[in-house]
Amino acid sequence: MKIKITSLGCRLNQSEIESISTSLQDLGHTIVTSDDADIFIINSCAVTGKSEAKVRNTVSRALEAGNKSARIFVTGCSTDEFRNIPRVTYISNDFKNLIPEIIEGNKIITDLQISAPSRFDYTPPIRSSTVRANLKIQDGCDNFCSYCIIPYMRGAPVSRDAGTIIKDFNELTANGYKEIILTGVNIGKYRDGNVSLSGLITRILESNSFFRLHLTSLDPESADDDFISLFKDPRMVKHLHLSLQSGSDSVLSRMNRPYRRSHYIEVTEKIKTLAEDFNFTTDVITGFPGETESEFDDTVAISREVGFSHIHTFRYSPRPGTRAYSFEDSVPGIVKKKRSKVITDLVMELKKNYYSRFNDRESLFLSEKGKGFITPGFNEYYVPVEIKEKIPANQIYRVTTKFNEKKYNLTGEILSSDKVNG
Repeated sequence: MKIKITSLGCRLNQSEIESISTSLQDLGHTIVTSDDADIFIINSCAVTGKSEAKVRNTVSRALEAGNKSARIFVTGCSTDEFRNIPRVTYISNDFKNLIPEIIEGNKIITDLQISAPSRFDYTPPIRSSTVRANLKIQDGCDNFCSYCIIPYMRGAPVSRDAGTIIKDFNELTANGYKEIILTGVNIGKYRDGNVSLSGLITRILESNSFFRLHLTSLDPESADDDFISLFKDPRMVKHLHLSLQSGSDSVLSRMNRPYRRSHYIEVTEKIKTLAEDFNFTTDVITGFPGETESEFDDTVAISREVGFSHIHTFRYSPRPGTRAYSFEDSVPGIVKKKRSKVITDLVMELKKNYYSRFNDRESLFLSEKGKGFITPGFNEYYVPVEIKEKIPANQIYRVTTKFNEKKYNLTGEILSSDKVNG
């Protein structure tokens, strides 16, 4: 059968659906990008109200597609609001990994009420949609930030067995992946017995010689000295999406975030001393209930001090089911919009400042599938690079780069025709 997969949201969602896609292709199904499909799988996200609206629109488009007999599966972090829509089957995250068996007819929906499988019963995502593979190591969160619905959707933290992770990691590199991203809802919560996140990464680095190891989003309280020291290893991608949300201690307190401004700065400074030009990206919420102009100014100031290369900016919107939903939404929409614009304008300035550091510099370029005679990719700092020639995807080359102010990326030239091999 022809199956169209739409995945919304985080890298964890992407990792899970790539594993499902691999299993479906192993069973003989074809993954398509057009609406001419027998089955639609929509991997949903509920992190914001806007995300949920996008899910509803995607379901509507699938229902209106040409094949009126196509089956539609909705899974991921959205609620079961789709359960009673004709042709739509809702499958919660707990049973997402059974989708291939359900499609094959080896499982029926009523069976799913009996017992939930492990949240780690996923095959390695051998057929990733990109040249990098996402590897799930953890699920769930118990931070209960006052604005966040995810702990209610994903449940308490659980971690995957370290030995199995290493086995799957080595299988992915053996299948040709040059970069692997460790993913989870909150990977800083990883713990298998006495093995923490830094212990897991240490074991991976000891077990495999040639690859890039990349991490998904992390909270700063998880970045202890053992973790920070890992970035001395050249195989670690020199990039971290270090969650901020606000630069104001009073706002962080209302958000129930488990760190304060001074600790965030301390972590970033320690990492910078180990890895020069380290690339920090982050998330910021503007207009959280009660946010004053002075508190917002604290966010602008810390953004400049850290020197982020990118900031994902969200305007606060109340989410039913969260503690902040009962807070008075006291910041007018026009103010939220204005503050969001300040951050997005600042991002362009900070991005230029950071990317220009790589002007006339050598770096290691991981090629991706391009169009025509342009090959895109990223260097070891997770900065986008374009090579103006057609070269094979999923290869690492040593290049020299120049900053392109029009595209806000780097253009590169290969220094040698030989690939960088391990």
